[in-house]
Amino acid sequence: MIDIKQVHKSFGNCEILKGIDLHVPTGSVTVILGPSGSGKTTFLRTLNFLEKADAGTMQLNDISVDLHKASNKEILNVRRNTSMVFQSYNLFSNKTVIENIMEGLVTVKKMKKSQAREIAQRFLKEVGMEALAMDPEVILFDEPTSALDPELVGEVLAVIRKIAKELKVTMIIVTHEIGFAKEVADQVVFMEGGVIVEQGDPKVVLEHPKEERTRKFLSRYLTLDSEQPLDSAAL
Repeated sequence: MIDIKQVHKSFGNCEILKGIDLHVPTGSVTVILGPSGSGKTTFLRTLNFLEKADAGTMQLNDISVDLHKASNKEILNVRRNTSMVFQSYNLFSNKTVIENIMEGLVTVKKMKKSQAREIAQRFLKEVGMEALAMDPEVILFDEPTSALDPELVGEVLAVIRKIAKELKVTMIIVTHEIGFAKEVADQVVFMEGGVIVEQGDPKVVLEHPKEERTRKFLSRYLTLDSEQPLDSAAL
């Protein structure tokens, strides 16, 4: 379970996150949608302390932490229970694939190299499962398909779909893959301008959104209540 309350983040005079509240049940998949610049990635990065929030709290199962005032020990504790998949995958160029996977196990979990190598090899048997090597309670995905060639997108989404279905790991996924969100998500969140505009059951949010801004965003991807794409006249 993740319970996030009143997350704020600014860069200089630009307020990116304006008080985000979000509850993610254990073993569920939450997909965050929204236009570029809406704060999706920044929000995800604050949860793993890659960006330091200006304010906000997070309850991660039995871990309670102030996102602004967290100590190094608290940050490490959160990271031991989460994995993050980046747009560019951020691998160390001087290490092999196995060594990149081992890095978190050895550095964060203080595991022996021999044990870390065994785990890394096991998860590499299925491409795309590297994030599971840390045995996380939560996986954060930041646009996992945005840097991929089109023919690889389906493969990556299939792996995420398998994780969601078989392993029931709690996930928060930032993506523009609307069809994937409709199929996999337990809840969909639409963000714009640093706030959550709308959230709820995927079928409701994606097919019958209440907010006009959500409808305009989705009109580029979906048809709502008809076989014809929405246009401004339909709004």
